[in-house]
Amino acid sequence: MEYLLAKFRKKDPIKEVTFEDLQAVLLRTQPPPKKKNISICDYNEICSNVYVGDWNTAKNLNLLLSLGITHVVNAAQGIGFGMVDTNEQFYRPFNIQYMGLALCDDPNVAINEYFDSVSNFIDDALSQKGKVLVHCIMGISRSATITIAYLMIKKGLRAKEAVEKVKKARDIRPNNGFLKQLAQLDNDRIHINNI
Repeated sequence: MEYLLAKFRKKDPIKEVTFEDLQAVLLRTQPPPKKKNISICDYNEICSNVYVGDWNTAKNLNLLLSLGITHVVNAAQGIGFGMVDTNEQFYRPFNIQYMGLALCDDPNVAINEYFDSVSNFIDDALSQKGKVLVHCIMGISRSATITIAYLMIKKGLRAKEAVEKVKKARDIRPNNGFLKQLAQLDNDRIHINNI
């Protein structure tokens, strides 16, 4: 009897997530069917009022206004290959709040340095009844990673759940370095919660 009581009292340890676990989720989760329209803009609503999209979407001000976008996160701010040349001035006439991150889609980039600040930006926008577009060039790696981190930090999802949620809404492929940083975020969070 004591053995059974001890077993129920003892907390089962939470398993750490690995990079390979997140890759497996990406491989087994089916993305939504491709849109049948001929629009050059590519975006998807991931959760209520949070969209992930490409650079064409970010630069199409008429589309952003029709969607009711009030905040934009550019995870590829800059000029040159793989970057999107928007800034605060681009959106200011339309009263759209802006956050830019000069990130390359490179596995060695420390995207995790921005997880908290971007999550706070998105959360603040939503608390003001806003709508957020998170984008990079194609909307599959940098912006997807930022959105997954947001779901983990602000919505309490574990990494595998967050990856699956985003992949079910949009065909994403964060690079391996970004997946490792998401796994580390997940593991750091479970250790903090178990202390």
